[in-house]
Amino acid sequence: MSDTAPAPAEKLLPAAEVAEALNVSLTAVYRLVRSGDLPSHRFGKGKVRPRGVRIPESAIEAYLNDSLIAPSEVA
Repeated sequence: MSDTAPAPAEKLLPAAEVAEALNVSLTAVYRLVRSGDLPSHRFGKGKVRPRGVRIPESAIEAYLNDSLIAPSEVA
């Protein structure tokens, strides 16, 4: 099992809910998914943008934890 696989019974969120939770645009969420910074699952075929993209809650928490900066890094 890979690190990005959801835990049993873990909630998978659509990109729109992730955008709202992170207070960013939907486009920003898709960019994070494409870059690999935000692991996701895609249901169905096609490009990343279709409605089939789901992001595990744990991936959002991990992304937020990885993006923390020290007060000395704030300009």
